[in-house]
Amino acid sequence: MRICVDCDRTIVGAYVVATHGDSMSGARPDSYAHPPCSPDCRPRSPGKARLRRLLDDPRCEVPLHY
Repeated sequence: MRICVDCDRTIVGAYVVATHGDSMSGARPDSYAHPPCSPDCRPRSPGKARLRRLLDDPRCEVPLHY
């Protein structure tokens, strides 16, 4: 189960890797987010909403994972 770091909701389907955990023990797992321009992502805090607007910019190239 993947939880979006922007809106704290479950991600069903496509996702992007927001940060790589880079932990051999797994103590810091990867962080995931909904894809750019996803209608499922509605951030609750102003700071996360600003970040989401930047990611939704069409000039931002973000690789999608399934």
